[in-house]
Amino acid sequence: MVIVLLMGTLLAVLNMSVVTPALPSIMKDLGVDSTTVQWLSSGYSLVEAMVIPLAAFLMGRFSTRRLFIGCISLFAAGSLVAVFAPTFPLLMVGRVLQALCTGAIMPMVTAVILLVFPKESRGTAMGITGLVVGFAPALGPSISGMIIDSFGWRTLFVIMAAVALVVIALAAVYLRNFDGFQPGAFDPVSVLLSSVGLACLLYGLSTFTSTGNMALTVALIVIGVLLVAVFVRRQLKAKEPMLRVGILDNRTYAHSVIIVACMQAALMGCNVMVPMFIQTVLGASATASGLAMLPGALIGACCGIVSGRLFDKYGIRKVSLPGLTVMTIGGVLMALLGADASVVVTACAYTVLYAGLMFAMTPVNTWGINALDNENIGHAQSVTNTVGQIASSMGTALIVSISALSTTLAPTATEHAQSILGSTLAFAAIAVILAAALIMALLTTRTRRGAAKRTLARQ
Repeated sequence: MVIVLLMGTLLAVLNMSVVTPALPSIMKDLGVDSTTVQWLSSGYSLVEAMVIPLAAFLMGRFSTRRLFIGCISLFAAGSLVAVFAPTFPLLMVGRVLQALCTGAIMPMVTAVILLVFPKESRGTAMGITGLVVGFAPALGPSISGMIIDSFGWRTLFVIMAAVALVVIALAAVYLRNFDGFQPGAFDPVSVLLSSVGLACLLYGLSTFTSTGNMALTVALIVIGVLLVAVFVRRQLKAKEPMLRVGILDNRTYAHSVIIVACMQAALMGCNVMVPMFIQTVLGASATASGLAMLPGALIGACCGIVSGRLFDKYGIRKVSLPGLTVMTIGGVLMALLGADASVVVTACAYTVLYAGLMFAMTPVNTWGINALDNENIGHAQSVTNTVGQIASSMGTALIVSISALSTTLAPTATEHAQSILGSTLAFAAIAVILAAALIMALLTTRTRRGAAKRTLARQ
């Protein structure tokens, strides 16, 4: 049953990254420009983020089997629409259907897996999930590139539709329903506030560094923040909230969300800056930048499952702090990179950062979830994923904006010198964010006595 759930997760996560290498071919076949075609990726993320806050409501309203099979069926339908799409708008419809599935299924699968395992084994469960989520983005672009070169971009969607149908068949046989998800009231006003608010906020943040109309972008961000704030206030006052944001009153869970948000913001900013540094400063190819990031992604995925097992045995502090320390050291190493660095050295620094981050991510996430009652796990996953989406967008916008300060600080320097300075500033900001996550973990993480007693009893 867990394998079936993880197959659904793998399908959803792969789908986020496999389309990126196909964008040039889609531009040529459907006659669209780069500004338009990028919506296949950015629009996908936007729709996914808008659905995530609704996931807790959907988990309470529909049975596990119906929701999982329904989501994967929607994904299969979107894939088939994309296969036969004669125009870009219809292809975008297919991607929107896929994104609706991903936004609902990711929090649900994690929540169900957490309920399957007792608290004493949840670190291992989260590590397994992290392994799938970590490997998929690393392998997706490489696999899709070979498929596109050999068979064309539409084959990607054929394969995704076929795998989705297999997952549906397996789910019909092996997946059973799980109790524990409390039904919530459907509130159209809350849906409107969260959807429009997140759409404005995330779109504004994602276009902050490339907009031609800064006033409009800032206005969208402000409107988004206000609408999200009204949404949160409405949930706190409702007798039956659609999303229990009140769980953030639990200090342990709130601390875990903030620490993870810092890590996600730094990671997304780093993932943008590393390819730019390798290509613009070191003068290497796009292929080299992709290969430089691959070892970190693969090693990091394995670190998650190891740290999950160690968390179950030793608790949060002894596992998370070493990972956060290594992660921060990696950030410092990135900040020390200069024009004389090589692609190999850059890859090593990034691998240290990513491996440490993934080693810490699983225990910190599990530590926060374990502080909540089972009935709140579905809501916790929705809150965590929503905050993560916002943090990722903010991190990208902040880091890219900091890198652009080089033109202001050194207006007379050459373009190459400005690129070096911009990269140094951006990597230094990443190191500061990671250090903040480490300091917060030092101040807040504590292994609960009950967990320590259970560990001693098992030994």
